[in-house]
Amino acid sequence: MTTTTFIRASAYFAMGLLASSCGGRSPGGKARGNFYTPLYAQGFCIDTAGGTKTLTVLNPFQNSTEVAYRYALSSSPPARVVCMSTTHVAFLRFIGQEACIAGVSGAGYLYDSAMQAACREGRVSDVGYENTLNMEKLLALQPDVIFAYGVAGEFSATAAKLAELGLHVLYVGEYTESHPLGKAEWAVAFASLFGSEQAAIAKFAQVAKAYEELKSLAAGVAPKTPTLLNAPWSDSWFVPGSQGNAAQLLRDAGGESVIALRNQRDSYPISIEQAYGSAQGAEVWLNTGQAKSLAELRGMHKLVESIPAFRYGSVYNSVARMSPQGGSDFFESGTVNPHLILKDLIKILHPDLLPRDTLTYYLQLR
Repeated sequence: MTTTTFIRASAYFAMGLLASSCGGRSPGGKARGNFYTPLYAQGFCIDTAGGTKTLTVLNPFQNSTEVAYRYALSSSPPARVVCMSTTHVAFLRFIGQEACIAGVSGAGYLYDSAMQAACREGRVSDVGYENTLNMEKLLALQPDVIFAYGVAGEFSATAAKLAELGLHVLYVGEYTESHPLGKAEWAVAFASLFGSEQAAIAKFAQVAKAYEELKSLAAGVAPKTPTLLNAPWSDSWFVPGSQGNAAQLLRDAGGESVIALRNQRDSYPISIEQAYGSAQGAEVWLNTGQAKSLAELRGMHKLVESIPAFRYGSVYNSVARMSPQGGSDFFESGTVNPHLILKDLIKILHPDLLPRDTLTYYLQLR
């Protein structure tokens, strides 16, 4: 086991790459911590063993196994942070700590209007995107923490460079969670840096309660609404794995995919012809990529317009809340509001269950 500790005068935490997780794992594979054991999230826990409060992040990359990053938390909250994903902005706003954001990656992808204004006015800096990060700007900001993510560990080389510069990176793996509430529960992990876990736990409990109540509302519906998911991309049609977020939301909303989904978390490609064949039995079509209209969807492939759900106009996409530059609030605030996404899906699939509600993130394509 190798532990690397970053030390400087204003150091916020120490970070080490360890072979073990805090408190071990429960029989179901969930991380356990003696301070906080997540109810839904698999990828983090909070521990106080040895008298030091520690946040452990487990397997924060796709396809990573037996990897744990441990962060020893200071009693002094970070004053300046950088967010490498718009979801990080949403988490900080959820726990009331958005004022500490000094930098973001890819300001054009933000939906939050207040954060957009802060970027335009120079109060928040855009530090670049992925492999084109502006290291000089990051150094000038002197953040206490850089919240980062990495697909299959692709950010690791950049993280090593940041470490050489004395900057601290905390990996956030909410996007690897299988359950929508597991993603939202990462708000508690963010709150642990500010010592405000109890407030975040209480707020998350309200979200979880609303989600579970909506799930119960749709649980007794029969039959399930046959649903087509996603859209053609190039020469393939990517569909979600049955263990992923999209499939979980569909099941909880009383829907059923017309394409038999593989028992895996990540999306995978099938042929357009195979998807087209299954699509004939779909009553509703959800999550159509970037399409904001039926015309845009039709342009994706010649077979689209002969899919029954398209002909009937029963097509919905999560594009109701988009910034002019393409920032999607579905992927931003939707991360901490899975109950609102579930409500949308129930309204679409079983409108009689929520006759007075309106859609938040989804839009019926015209």
